[in-house]
Amino acid sequence: MVNKIEEKVKRYIEEKKLLSPGDTVVVGVSGGADSMMLLYFLNRYKAYYHINLKVAHIHHGIRQEADEDRDYVERIARAWDIPCYIHHCDVKVLAKEKKMSEEEVGRLERYNFFISLTNQNDKIATAHNTNDQAETLIMRFLRGTDIKGLGGIMPKRSNIIRPILCLTRQEIEQYCKINSIEYKNDYTNYETIYTRNKVRLECIPYIQHKINPNIVENLFEHSQIYQEQEEFLASYVESIFNQIIQLGIQQVEVDIQRLLKEKIYIQKRILFKCVSILMGHSKDISLKHVEQLIALLHMQNGKKITLPNQLVAYKNYEKAIIAYQIKGGISNYEYPLQMGINKIEDLDSIIHLELVGWKTFEQTQQNMYTKYIDYDKIKDRLCLRTRQVNDYIVLKNGSKKLKKFYIDEKIPQYLRDSYPIIADRQEVVWVIDSRLNTQYFVTDLTKNILEIKVVK
Repeated sequence: MVNKIEEKVKRYIEEKKLLSPGDTVVVGVSGGADSMMLLYFLNRYKAYYHINLKVAHIHHGIRQEADEDRDYVERIARAWDIPCYIHHCDVKVLAKEKKMSEEEVGRLERYNFFISLTNQNDKIATAHNTNDQAETLIMRFLRGTDIKGLGGIMPKRSNIIRPILCLTRQEIEQYCKINSIEYKNDYTNYETIYTRNKVRLECIPYIQHKINPNIVENLFEHSQIYQEQEEFLASYVESIFNQIIQLGIQQVEVDIQRLLKEKIYIQKRILFKCVSILMGHSKDISLKHVEQLIALLHMQNGKKITLPNQLVAYKNYEKAIIAYQIKGGISNYEYPLQMGINKIEDLDSIIHLELVGWKTFEQTQQNMYTKYIDYDKIKDRLCLRTRQVNDYIVLKNGSKKLKKFYIDEKIPQYLRDSYPIIADRQEVVWVIDSRLNTQYFVTDLTKNILEIKVVK
């Protein structure tokens, strides 16, 4: 039995590429059967994998037996010659202070502590198992989730690995018994005041006895399928995203007609990804917001919706644009620019001006946020500002009033008064995100090249 269990874990580690020679692994050890089995296995095979180990233990301050658990983990780590680190915290107090559940605070404290023990390439190993996976899937299904959520606990996320996710709790306890591995039982795991415990102690046993005795194994197998499906979908969405999305400093442009060629599910995922990228996270984005974005694709030009975190989405001809609203509706601004770094805090932007040589100019590709101009053609001084009445820009076909330029470029009307430009007196040098004045182009006669770079 021991060999079968160990071979199962080895195959899983190899299949999921969880360990590499030279890894230092921080092992989260509570003293329970799962974590003690994991520590025992990794210590037994640390020479086989060419890895180093650290033990990390959290003293949550909830149970009277917590001191015994801590002392036991320290004793085992010392006996096995593994460095051991202890973190004390009072989860009940922290939960009240942060207005979070004890489960949430405990998890936050746990991972923050683990991370604090890692260096750049270290890994964190936790003892999640197949039963944990089944519980997670049931909880997520009941609360509502998508395919990614039904993938459950991932075998690897960033530098966090779960080497025994493939084992059931029964297999883990059998392994501990055969190898005489002592472990501690946490009575809070048997209290039904926690949602996960209710699923573990009431829901799953009922399903096993009345409906499907293999529910735990079946759910684990399905989580694997969902993870594979999610991997494929994420890859497909990424490929389409790169074709139809144009990323700006504080906005995303979506090619509506190209997006509408995709199935509705892919449309939703791409729009969700757009908002997530701008926000830096996805926790405030609901299905309702995604449905609003889908509806926007079919609305008239100029229609607009509001989204969380001061984001706004509007239809601009053949584009759907998701962007941050201008802070406080800032308009009629003007900021003189000097050589070097110019921090524009009101606009959350940096304008960097630097004289560069021909080699830099030839080797660096111009884009929406980096432009090169003939420095000697500047008549007065450069400034970052909004449009003025007599502003104009010179293009290949001659000069054009900025008002008409905005119309031709389909810049939404409500954005025009706050749209940023770099100007030289009344002459527009560069409409940021758009065109560069041809009068300032670098030519063979240029002596001094000015690089203008906009950074969020």
